[in-house]
Amino acid sequence: MLLTKLYTPHIQDLSMQPMDSTTPQVSDDGYWMLVDGNWVPTQLQNDALSKGAIPHDQKQGLDLGNQTQGLVIISSQSKGSGKPLMIIGGIAAGIVLLIALSSVLYVWASSLAEDEYIRLDPELIGDWTNPEDKLELKKNGDVTESTGTFETWYTKSGDIYFEEGIYYYKFKYLLDDDILFLAPYDEDGELSEGDCIAYLEGLNGESESYFNDKIEQAQADGRFPEWCSS
Repeated sequence: MLLTKLYTPHIQDLSMQPMDSTTPQVSDDGYWMLVDGNWVPTQLQNDALSKGAIPHDQKQGLDLGNQTQGLVIISSQSKGSGKPLMIIGGIAAGIVLLIALSSVLYVWASSLAEDEYIRLDPELIGDWTNPEDKLELKKNGDVTESTGTFETWYTKSGDIYFEEGIYYYKFKYLLDDDILFLAPYDEDGELSEGDCIAYLEGLNGESESYFNDKIEQAQADGRFPEWCSS
């Protein structure tokens, strides 16, 4: 076992043993023996020192050897004492910065993935009507529409897509309470604000008077999206 501290007793701490001509007096800890009136190290102490033991009063010229493996040493000596502290501080700051950067990248990546993720907006599932049309958005991605134009639907990045065979129709959408606003994109990918249409949730929108009252109230309350011109 590697000792890191060796206790050196004072003379008064030693337990005296009767002396004889053949057996030297040895201290209780076994590290000292009395020879010709002087306390000298025993073989036990010499063996301990040879294995790397450090006497408690030895402060200079230490050969730490294997004792320092896997440890970070912060020297108490004035010469060069700032370097280990600076290295450790730099490592700690780097770890903190890496954690913070990882968090930012995770949030950014999550936001990007959410924006680009094709999904079915659960708030849109159900029946939507106006006096001219009925739209049923099903939770399996199918869609039923009065003219039979659309077959499937999905949402992506604030837009809703309706597919028919190899073709699709892209609309910008906004759900405000029970009103669904839609505005189509033209062939150049530009939003056609003048063609904005609205649906009411459920079947009440089939009534022209009810539909008009709801739309007029929404417009008076400023609930129309800015890209939907009346």
